[in-house]
Amino acid sequence: MNTGFIGAGNLARAIVLGLLEKGVFASSDINCVSGSGTTATALSKETGIGLAASRLELLAQSETVVLAFKPQHLDTITEEEGATAKDALIISVLAGRTVASLRSAFPSARNVVRVMPNTPSRIGKGVSAYCFENPPSSNDRQLVESILGALGSNYEVKESQMHIVTAVSGCGPAVFFQFIDFIAKAAQDHGLDYSLAAKLAIETGIGSLELMKQSGQTPSELVDEVVSPNGVTYALLEQLRQDKWESTLESAINSAVARSTELSQPL
Repeated sequence: MNTGFIGAGNLARAIVLGLLEKGVFASSDINCVSGSGTTATALSKETGIGLAASRLELLAQSETVVLAFKPQHLDTITEEEGATAKDALIISVLAGRTVASLRSAFPSARNVVRVMPNTPSRIGKGVSAYCFENPPSSNDRQLVESILGALGSNYEVKESQMHIVTAVSGCGPAVFFQFIDFIAKAAQDHGLDYSLAAKLAIETGIGSLELMKQSGQTPSELVDEVVSPNGVTYALLEQLRQDKWESTLESAINSAVARSTELSQPL
C-alpha cells in the first residue's frame, strides 16, 4: 500500500520514523514531497523513502495521503490535484482545518480523517485525537490507528470536540513546559540552581504522571495522599487556591477553545 506525505517537516518526520521503526510500512511503501523540496529530500535521504517530483505525482501513486504542511497551504491544492486523489484516504494533521474543508479540497477521496497530534509525538510519546468524515471500513480504521500508533496513543472523538481536544492535548505540552519553567525559576529565587530545579521538577512530574496512569486512582485521591493537615503541601496548595489557579486555567482553556474555533472558520 503506497502512502504519500505532502509536507516533510518535523511532524511528518516523526510519523515516518515511527512507522518504519515499528514495521508498519517498509520504506518502499512511503513517498514524500514538500513545497521547497528541501525537507522532502532530507527525509528521503535519512529514511530511504521515495521522493516524488510533485504533489500531483505523489497523489497519483498514493492510496493514502497524509497532509503535513502548513494549514493555510490547503487552499493551494488545485482542482486537478484534488481530483487525482480519487478513492484515496486523506489523513490531515493540519491544525484548525475542518473535515468540510478537507473534503472540499479532495472531493473524490474515499474518506477524510482529521487528526490533532501533539509535540511529544516526536519521541513516540504523543497523543492524537482523530475523527472520520464518514464511518470507515475496518481496514481504514486499522490503518489510521496504525499510523497514529507510531506517534503514541490515539483516541477517536467527534469533530465538535476537536476544539477542546486542541486546548487539552494540543496545547497541553506547552502548559507543562511553562509550569516546569515557573517552578524552576521560583526554586532559583530560593538559592537552588535553575538546571537542578528543572531536573527535580521534570522527574517529579514524570513519576507523578506515571503513578496517576498506573494507580487507577483519581487525581483528587492522589492529592489527598500527599497532603497532610496544615503541612507543607497544604500550604502550597492553599496558596494556589487563594490565587485562583483553577479559574485561571479554566479561563485559559476557554480562550484556547475560542481561538481554535476562530481559526477553523472559513476565510
